[in-house]
Amino acid sequence: MAVKISSLLVSGPVTVPLVSGETVRLSPGEESAELPEVEVTGSAKVTKLRERGLIKVETVSEADATVREAEDDVPEADETVRKPTRRTRSPKTTGSG
Repeated sequence: MAVKISSLLVSGPVTVPLVSGETVRLSPGEESAELPEVEVTGSAKVTKLRERGLIKVETVSEADATVREAEDDVPEADETVRKPTRRTRSPKTTGSG
């Protein structure tokens, strides 16, 4: 199962240490990307942040994750897909006299 961590702070960032040794930095009101549940399970530091009301950890169901992935693949109606343009330079000519 996957989880998402949300910052409940009004001001200032919060740094959440994960079991793997990596950290997640969240701005006020920001939500992390989906993480494996093992990253937060049994972590005393994550538990402490939750108890202090600084973060919220939510379980993401696999059905929701599948729907979200499918929605990400479809561009929204107001999005325009543009090809990158390449500027070309005209060759410099030297004037002969």
